[in-house]
Amino acid sequence: MSRGAGRHPGSDALRQWQTLQLSKIELELQQHALSALQRSSQQAQAGQALPRYLFEQSPACTYALAPDGRVLCANQAGAALLAQDAAALQGQPFERYLAPDEQPRWRAFAAALLGGEGNAALDTQLFAGIPGAGAVRIEARRVAGSGLCCLVIAPRGSAAASAQDERHAALERDNALLRQQLAARADSERSLRQLGAHEAAEQEALRLAMARTLHDEVAQNLLALRLEAELLHLRALPRQGRLHRRAAAALENVDVTLRSVRGAMNQLRPAVLELGLPAAIDWQLAEFRKCSGMACTLDVPDEGVFGCLDGGAALLLFRQLQAALGSLQRDGGASAVAVSLRRNGTAGVQLLLTDDGAGDSGIGGGAAVPGRRQRQALAMLAIGERLRACGGTLEVTYGDEQGCRVSMRLPGRNS
Repeated sequence: MSRGAGRHPGSDALRQWQTLQLSKIELELQQHALSALQRSSQQAQAGQALPRYLFEQSPACTYALAPDGRVLCANQAGAALLAQDAAALQGQPFERYLAPDEQPRWRAFAAALLGGEGNAALDTQLFAGIPGAGAVRIEARRVAGSGLCCLVIAPRGSAAASAQDERHAALERDNALLRQQLAARADSERSLRQLGAHEAAEQEALRLAMARTLHDEVAQNLLALRLEAELLHLRALPRQGRLHRRAAAALENVDVTLRSVRGAMNQLRPAVLELGLPAAIDWQLAEFRKCSGMACTLDVPDEGVFGCLDGGAALLLFRQLQAALGSLQRDGGASAVAVSLRRNGTAGVQLLLTDDGAGDSGIGGGAAVPGRRQRQALAMLAIGERLRACGGTLEVTYGDEQGCRVSMRLPGRNS
């Protein structure tokens, strides 16, 4: 019997295989973020099943033993080594699978392991009646506080070494395939984000083009029409007849249409954007107060924060502020919102929105708004994707019954 044995030859490859498996699963969960929001209980069950799955699929022959030496469970490789079904191994004394003359050594080894701490190793021989039985090395670890033992068994000898080499080669092939799949998935996600950023830029360019068309053509034609209607109204003024009344009605219709066109232009591309981010945020919050009736405050401790963002990043932050306020107005059930803009680190920017609306399942602003997280899921997912495409992040935190905190972060021009 020997203690403090060296690392199993396949342990590094096994650990790498398990890490790649976990990374693959994490990427799949990230790719289905919205579905995960709707099926949280199923995800919890899947998360609990993951360690069991990794144990079953491990190429190392692994067993868990009770304090009395009986097998509690074995993975597929362990059951195959002993030529048994995994279910048939449960409850069987482990020593029965060792050569008879090796069983006393095993009992002494197990007693020493249970009475001590840490790891131990034993070179022994399997029972001759097991197909392919031969010399093996047992690496054992006692689970502190439970009395349970975890065993990993590796065959020894030339035939065993050959089989072990084959398993290592297969493991390396699996690792290479997983690396390719993970690289392909990462490339796909990167391409999707680039596509999202391109589409956002195209959408902004389209908004600008439509706003210019409305300003240069539609608004100008309406102004010319208004002048004609005004002249007709003035000429018909002395008689105060039917023509005068119709000219006044036409003039009023033209004024209403002009106001609608100006509103559409501001929705597409607010002219105040040309004055910079500070003026644009002030204008947007004033429009929000007027349309929603909510109290809205703005806190900017350091005016220098506006200089941290270039034109593209400033426009992106303004658009995400618009989207967040729109989602709050539709689904938040709030009566007040506080907006804060401050530095994030040395060069980044953080935009923070805090409201008194409904939490996950509460009442906010005097109105019940059940399932707020689910109602806002798509809007927040879209905001997060646009921010991540430019190196930013989004964090959304809901209170149990009331309130929501939306934090947007973007790197600065010198980050």
